Amino acid sequence: MKKILVPIILIAVFSTVTAWAQTERPASIEALRSEHDAQWYAHQTALWEKEVQKNPNDDEAWYYWFTFTKSKFANAAARNVDLDAMAKEMSAIANRLHKERPDSYARYIIDFNYTRMLGNRPDYLDDLVIIDKTPKLDNVQDNMLKAIKMRPDFEPMYPSYVAYLVKTGRTDLMTDILKRWYNTGNYSYTMLSYAYNCMAGMEENGILFVSGEEETFACLMVQYGKGLFQDRLIINLNLLQEPDYLEYICNLLGVEATQPPADKTNIDYMNPWRENLIFSIAHTSKRPVYFTSYYIPEIFKNFLYSEGLVTKYSTKRYDNLAVKRRNYESVYLTDYMYETFVPDTFLDKRIYTLNLNFIPCFKSLLDFYKAQGMKAEYDRLRNLMVRIVENCCRMKDVDPEDHEYIMKLKERYMNEIDR
Repeated sequence: MKKILVPIILIAVFSTVTAWAQTERPASIEALRSEHDAQWYAHQTALWEKEVQKNPNDDEAWYYWFTFTKSKFANAAARNVDLDAMAKEMSAIANRLHKERPDSYARYIIDFNYTRMLGNRPDYLDDLVIIDKTPKLDNVQDNMLKAIKMRPDFEPMYPSYVAYLVKTGRTDLMTDILKRWYNTGNYSYTMLSYAYNCMAGMEENGILFVSGEEETFACLMVQYGKGLFQDRLIINLNLLQEPDYLEYICNLLGVEATQPPADKTNIDYMNPWRENLIFSIAHTSKRPVYFTSYYIPEIFKNFLYSEGLVTKYSTKRYDNLAVKRRNYESVYLTDYMYETFVPDTFLDKRIYTLNLNFIPCFKSLLDFYKAQGMKAEYDRLRNLMVRIVENCCRMKDVDPEDHEYIMKLKERYMNEIDR
């Protein structure tokens, strides 16, 4: 009996494993917030392609097939991305959608994400049937508005929704999307806290110039998702070269819109154009103007005063150290830099190093405390800075190749604190 029983058990186990393999569900977007190897991404891409084959009308399956195809080539583990191979596979998916489901939600969002990903590589547009000519790119933007109204609840597209709505100034729809996004809890707590601090120390009706997409999203989520500081205006410097965004900002502030240079890749032309536009905005709008610590415009360098995580443009000298002290002691959130019970699930290592900006931004205040013999205040601020460095250098899942860089980063900022 035992000899018969063992084969039966083995058959049962084999059948269960086989059935599981046949019904394996592909991973969703949450899985992209963790690191995986190239084989995993390739496997997920194949699984989502099968989902599309089973149900060609499944918009989400198309989206995930497209997204995991991109991640198969461009992921955290990839050192060299084969852009040509990636564009070829992604354009094949887009082409198929154009033919089989031209008026679908999936086609609208994939067209938008594809063109957004290409950025400065318009030559790849030739691989697409519909969006191969510049005039037809207008359809991509118009269709994105249709997509938002069709599926305002599709969380994986929230970043793309906001990217589109920012350019067009549709604050009505952006408020709805950002409230939905905020309610999901799927965002970087560190980024939101940092954005809160940047805006909290500003004067009312201030303008904050930012350069990165993550900074823009975080500030907008604090404003429209949380409902704070809505009198402030966030301007993304990189988007000013986009015609719709430039027109929206200039009309809002009553500034004459000067068109950017034809060659937008030439910084020798773009930087003067951008800085002259900022100068015009500052003096025409009569609103307080601030910049994040990432960007110091050459034209303003002798008129910028650090107030903490932002610098303020002013033609008159003032006691900015007093403002910086007020921001640190009474305005800024700092507890999250000591400890937080809200995990940051985002992969981008910049999020973990973001708080390092706090050290050079507040070094002058640390020196002030020391010179004034304010030991309690000095110790508190220094302990915070040390904790920031230690938290950054204890990053989870640090690639071994990045370890040396992290150690040098730690040494650099510790020296900055005590110099």
